[in-house]
Amino acid sequence: MHDDDKNAYLLGFASTQQKIPEREEALPIDPDRAQIPLTGLMVDAGTDLSGTMAADRRVRILPLTIQWPGRTLLDKGTAEVRTVSRQLSHERIRSAEVSAPSVEALSYRMHPHLALNFDRLLLLATHPALVEASRSVEQMFKDHQDEITHLRRERHLRPDYALEVINTRSLLSGPALQARLLLNSPEMRMGDIPGLRRLAQTLADQTEVWLAPGHPADVAFTLGRLEHPDLSPWVQACSTRLTQIMHRYPVLSCKAGAFGLEARTSKWKSAASRVIDAAAQAIWTNALAAPVIQLSFDGSIRELRDWPEMQALKKMAAENEVKLHVTHMSLGGRVWASAQSLSLALLRKPAG
Repeated sequence: MHDDDKNAYLLGFASTQQKIPEREEALPIDPDRAQIPLTGLMVDAGTDLSGTMAADRRVRILPLTIQWPGRTLLDKGTAEVRTVSRQLSHERIRSAEVSAPSVEALSYRMHPHLALNFDRLLLLATHPALVEASRSVEQMFKDHQDEITHLRRERHLRPDYALEVINTRSLLSGPALQARLLLNSPEMRMGDIPGLRRLAQTLADQTEVWLAPGHPADVAFTLGRLEHPDLSPWVQACSTRLTQIMHRYPVLSCKAGAFGLEARTSKWKSAASRVIDAAAQAIWTNALAAPVIQLSFDGSIRELRDWPEMQALKKMAAENEVKLHVTHMSLGGRVWASAQSLSLALLRKPAG
């Protein structure tokens, strides 16, 4: 099978293998919601969320539109799509574009039950330089506001429904780390939206994402096409200028929303080792603001865990009671970061 035929087959297969309901389903209404509002957490499909977190009853995934020449896929962030997409060639991934879902498609899948299953919805948005999918959610609720109020009163729910959009100022494993910490917070259990807002802002300020892109030229092409000034450091770091030929694999970072270049290496494995070392150094210097590190990898996680660098990081994390979470990279993440990439997220204590 030729590459183009194989890619077309895989994309067609992926579109039929997303094993979640086509539409948001109605859930039983807990009478305790009159005293403690039920809060849901939404992330977009470009977030490198684990399967366990995606299955949490409080979590919803905002689909993203992935477009190739001649084909469009609505990515719901399912494990099936990630599995199939890992078989796509990096040239095919390079040709893709990620965008927000249409309001109509979102309404079909999530209205009205999303506004009935929760009383508050916290939406963790990927860095707006990459995609602004939250606008579709906001517009959906605005278009149906009167109907939502009526339906909630019919079901003896508080008529007011709150949507809170949080700019994570992060990407890939970063929003996944923030979501993990928010889900386990007392503010989440109590439905304390002001408290969640403050906590989410603190997490955004402290989040660092480190990236070893598998195909730097693809990153320069894909992000350069977005023409967003915030992305310029990554676009320039991944460009194929002659002075970079011998050290063509950059180590990239995004710290509190600021994109940057950390180092250059001649081999991808060296760049990936630098990423892992960033976490080891943070543990060693007691610089972590939370004892959790999130990694996402576009490749075999089993092989990644066997790397000597990962074995050493695992040992150090265990000795310091730091939890390591490793997931596969999302399809949208592969488009932004390029195929065969490694991403790592941590929370760093404020300087001083």
